[in-house]
Amino acid sequence: MKDLAITIIDDEEDILELLRYNFEKERMQVATYTSGYDGMAHIRSQRPDCVVCDWMLGDIDGIEICRLIKRDKELEYIPFIMLTARNDEIDVVTALELGADDYVTKPVRIKELICRVKKTLRRQRGLPESLGLTKRSITSVNRRETVAERRCFKNIVIDTEKYKAYLDQSELGLTHSEFKLLHLFVNRPGKVYSRNQIIEKLNGMDYIVTERSIDVQIVGLRKKLGHCKDYLETVRGVGYRLRD
Repeated sequence: MKDLAITIIDDEEDILELLRYNFEKERMQVATYTSGYDGMAHIRSQRPDCVVCDWMLGDIDGIEICRLIKRDKELEYIPFIMLTARNDEIDVVTALELGADDYVTKPVRIKELICRVKKTLRRQRGLPESLGLTKRSITSVNRRETVAERRCFKNIVIDTEKYKAYLDQSELGLTHSEFKLLHLFVNRPGKVYSRNQIIEKLNGMDYIVTERSIDVQIVGLRKKLGHCKDYLETVRGVGYRLRD
């Protein structure tokens, strides 16, 4: 059984070599590229298990690569981790709104990045901590998921197998982050989640997203819900809930 495959795109050769060495020590197959276009071609043909990409590249920037992956029905499931020196809140929000699964700032801390990649893969595949992160364990879990999981709330339908959400039978066209946010609320209608609880539930406590970025994502989700935007209720001084 092949090891998990990761594609890393960065225009600094020394960073690529450092990351390749350390991820290979974790028994991962590593493909590295300094060109965004070449990296994107590899992603389309090989469909790796995870992508780590720098924002600033010489040809096409990482945010555009994220956009291309998350808008491609054949690739959108691939976890995307932005690795960048940009640490302004607006940059974090922009990447998350486009569907990035995590955002790691430079200078790169190797052990932290490896930990984040593993956590992202576990979260995306629904694997428990006790199960080894290998191709075999992922396949074993997926084989038990023989029926597409659906969640419904009033006229909203969540398809967790296809990562799609529907309102009045029309697809909402959510970003990956918006989908996870709506899925959280639909699972527990009426439950109030604080901003910190939302961050923890969706991404883990060590995630760098700010409370303000959650507000921005809520605004975006309400906009896409259109005439049903009032389903998402603000509980003043606490957080948000799906009004049951």
